[in-house]
Amino acid sequence: MAELSRTHLLTILVLSFTIASILITLPAEYEEDEENRRGGTTTTTRTRKPTLVPTVIFNTLPHSTFQAFVIALVFAFASSLSALLIHDAENHTGKRGRISRLVTRLFGCVSLASITFALAVLSWALLLTAAACWPPSISRSLLDLPKR
Repeated sequence: MAELSRTHLLTILVLSFTIASILITLPAEYEEDEENRRGGTTTTTRTRKPTLVPTVIFNTLPHSTFQAFVIALVFAFASSLSALLIHDAENHTGKRGRISRLVTRLFGCVSLASITFALAVLSWALLLTAAACWPPSISRSLLDLPKR
């Protein structure tokens, strides 16, 4: 298990923060409630509540995929920040204990795995969204294999 350098940890930290910041600005999907039940009586009202799933990218995937993506981003950000803080504290105090190196490596590996998973999900969502936007004639012709 190799230790990630400070540059790699900073890259993961900035990348996860940037992706999360961009997600906040994307338009979200709204879900409508048809019924509102209170005290035994049912009144029909239409309320709109946000699901916070960006419609630009994750519209072709289930909501649980977006939730897994966000959790992976949170883990990547938190573990890379923790690894950086422990690494900097060791360098500042001059104490490099065996356990702190092990914890730094563990946080580094978790951050690398999390950002890899998040980028894979993002790539998958972008590919499916792009494929859904293609005209049917193009997508069918790309999927047809030449006959021998």
